[in-house]
Amino acid sequence: MLEKLRELDARVVERMSQIHRPVLDKIMVAFTYAGTAGLIWWVLYIIPLLITKHFRVGIILTTTLGVNYLLGEIIIKKKVGRDRPSTQISDEDMKINKPKDHSFPSGHSASSFCAFTVLFWTCPPWMWIPAFFLACTIAYSRVYLRVHYLTDVLGGVALGILDGSLVTFVFHFILFRS
Repeated sequence: MLEKLRELDARVVERMSQIHRPVLDKIMVAFTYAGTAGLIWWVLYIIPLLITKHFRVGIILTTTLGVNYLLGEIIIKKKVGRDRPSTQISDEDMKINKPKDHSFPSGHSASSFCAFTVLFWTCPPWMWIPAFFLACTIAYSRVYLRVHYLTDVLGGVALGILDGSLVTFVFHFILFRS
C-alpha cells in the first residue's frame, strides 16, 4: 500500500507541473504566502475575535495553532523526515523559494484546517464556511506549487482537524465550562 501511495504522490506532482498557468501561479503563490505562519488566520479571525466579546474563540484558536505547530512542525516533521518533491525540481521551475524543512505533514494545511475546525465547532456558518474554502485553497496551493506531496497535505488536514477538535473540546467543555 505504501508503494501505491508513493506512486499516487508522484503522479500528482507530475500532473501539477502540467497545469501551471501564469495567472493561476500568481493566485496559488498568494494563497501559500497568506497561509505562512497562519498569517491569514491571525488577520481575518484571531485578532478580530480577541478584541470582541468572542475573545474565548480567539484564545482557543491561538492555543490550537500553537499545539498544532508543536506537534506538526517540531515533533512529526522531524521524526518522519520526508524530503519534499521540490528537491527534485530545478530552481527555475519553482514559483516560490524551496522550503528547507521536511515535507510531512504540510504545516500550511495543518494550521489552516486547525483554524477551520475551531471555527466550525465554535462559530456560526457565515464564519466557518469561508474558512473552509480558504483552508482548501491554501492546502491545494501547496500541492500545486509542488512543495508538498498530496499525502503530506492529507496528513496536515487530518492533523489540523484532530488538533482543532481536541483543543476546542478541552477549552469549550472543560476549561470554559460555566
